[in-house]
Amino acid sequence: MIDDIIPGSYSILNSLLVLTYSAFCLTSLDTATRLARFMFQEFWLEPGETAADIKEGWKKVMVNPYFATILTVVLGILLGMNGYGKIWGLFGAANQLLAGIGLLAVATWLGNMGKNNKMFLIPMAFMIIVTITSLALTVKNQIGMIAAGGADWGPWAQTILGILLIFLAIILVIEGVQTLSRQKAAKA
Repeated sequence: MIDDIIPGSYSILNSLLVLTYSAFCLTSLDTATRLARFMFQEFWLEPGETAADIKEGWKKVMVNPYFATILTVVLGILLGMNGYGKIWGLFGAANQLLAGIGLLAVATWLGNMGKNNKMFLIPMAFMIIVTITSLALTVKNQIGMIAAGGADWGPWAQTILGILLIFLAIILVIEGVQTLSRQKAAKA
């Protein structure tokens, strides 16, 4: 794709590629930290409640933006320093599970709006079935490693997080299927 017609163009290109790569890393890190903070804060809130609604107590600390940011950054640093590769195996399945749940959310939203949502149902079912199966196999393999003895924290973390992802995905799928069923019954 590139030829060194102009002397020094490889070094210029190298600099631009390093700049692009570092910009991607920094924006991804910023986005991940911001989303982790938002999710951490919202975990402690009731539906419809905001951080400003909590006036005192331990929840006030948990929803504090500074505390939530510091906690997520510290946890991210600890994970990065202690081997994110030990849980990296879950990333692909979790990412694709998020895609399947996103398709489920769009399908239910379109159904609530009275629009055709059938084009989302087969890809959604495929994505969710494949990723839950992948997570189940990962958990099975990690339990085998733990049972063999000498496992560090990686297999334990993958097992716990994998089971949690499966459990939460099944809850969301049940709620989504119930919503889709209600929509179908309402049309009939």
